[in-house]
Amino acid sequence: MILQRLATSIRKQDWFTVFIETLIVVLGVFLGIQLGNWNEARADRARETALLIELKEEVETSIRVTNQKADAIGQVVAAGKRSLDFMASGTSCGTECWPVIVDFFHASQWQPIDVDRSTYAEMRRQGLPQSREIIDAVEAYLATNDNLSVTNFVPAYRSRVRQLIPLDAQAFYWEHCYNLKDGAETYILDCPKGVTDEAARRTAEKIAANPDIEPLLTEWAGLMVSTPADLHKQNETAERALAVIDKELERRR
Repeated sequence: MILQRLATSIRKQDWFTVFIETLIVVLGVFLGIQLGNWNEARADRARETALLIELKEEVETSIRVTNQKADAIGQVVAAGKRSLDFMASGTSCGTECWPVIVDFFHASQWQPIDVDRSTYAEMRRQGLPQSREIIDAVEAYLATNDNLSVTNFVPAYRSRVRQLIPLDAQAFYWEHCYNLKDGAETYILDCPKGVTDEAARRTAEKIAANPDIEPLLTEWAGLMVSTPADLHKQNETAERALAVIDKELERRR
């Protein structure tokens, strides 16, 4: 309609009307573009806010899981120390050999310590977060985890010692001396005897006499001994990242 009036005004050489109606057309186009840009920006902001909430949940979950793994690794190291002490003593475990076997088995436990970073990776793929402060905080947290990746390999001790433990003892161990709940591993010290005293004694002596066990266990326990403390430090960087994310989410409310 307005274009028809504009064409009529041009034919009549009514330049003032031409100017006004042209201005109306330009202004309408400009406002339409601005409205579209505003709607797009609002949608982008909403999408980033939703991803920031997911990122917060991702980091919070990693803190909980990391604490569980730090506790489990602490149990592994303690069992490793007891096993090394037993071998160093050179004495027989007599009728109390089942706890010795359990310690050898506990000491062989391993789990990766990588944290989930899928939400953050998706955000970076989209050029988010926009906040440099959030990026720096999360990158510092993930870099701390990357520095601990040296522990993300299955230790040679694990395979070697398990080759020396009878199958029935291993089956009993998994049922009575190990617990997995909601992704958290727990190693039970006071589990009941899984084999006869004589069978346990023979197994303990066979493990202690194997020349590979002591050096491999020393290497493994030595690598892991500082890991629980390192994981708690990692969680401190994660908490700092959470504080920055929370500040941004609060600003967006």
